[in-house]
Amino acid sequence: MALSASTFEHLVPGRSGPAIIAHGGGNSVDRVRDYVAAGADYLEVDLWIHRGRFEARHERRVRMLPLLFEKWYLRRVPSAHYGLAELLEAAAGSSAGLFLDLKNGGAEAAGAISQVIAEADITPRIVASSQQWRALRAVAEQLPQVDTFYSIDVRAKLDLFISVSDRDVRPRGVSCRHTLLTEPIVQALQSRGLLVVAWTVDDTERARQLVDWGVHGITTHRVAEMHEEFGRS
Repeated sequence: MALSASTFEHLVPGRSGPAIIAHGGGNSVDRVRDYVAAGADYLEVDLWIHRGRFEARHERRVRMLPLLFEKWYLRRVPSAHYGLAELLEAAAGSSAGLFLDLKNGGAEAAGAISQVIAEADITPRIVASSQQWRALRAVAEQLPQVDTFYSIDVRAKLDLFISVSDRDVRPRGVSCRHTLLTEPIVQALQSRGLLVVAWTVDDTERARQLVDWGVHGITTHRVAEMHEEFGRS
């Protein structure tokens, strides 16, 4: 499939290749620094609403305890708060946008984003993704300048999204597990005017295949390698 430069320009103006999105790149100050230096176009960040404000972290909280957990580890909640406002400060001065992965909060998340943006000195490009329809609809209504992406991790959700996308035009696109994507599926999404972001892609050959199919963004841990391959203007 021959792709024009304009195919990719919505996420990164002037780009003739896909947006390079650093997976978890906004989850700590150190990651922000490292991934910005590696050439990330966007810093993906996992955002949880806790007691009315955002926390940037991949882990879930242990209920009633100051602990965070993943399948393979447990750690204490950091003493210093780090959320969206702190991320904006850490990313200030860079050209990287933010790819917000809203984990909970529903409509409350949209209000929290709006408040942080209103208080920020400088706001970068912002995209919001979520598996929660309520959150995406609220973001679209309150923050029309923020593009929304429905996050998809299993085939049933992809099939459902495609079946209702003609009737619900709010999402600008999908952020989809790359193993679910095939060329016909990418073309079906594109035919509906939707942008497609694939995650998490750390193999360059697979990334080339996805880009040839028309995927607009690659979420990856290997930002430097993907920047060298695709990060041209």
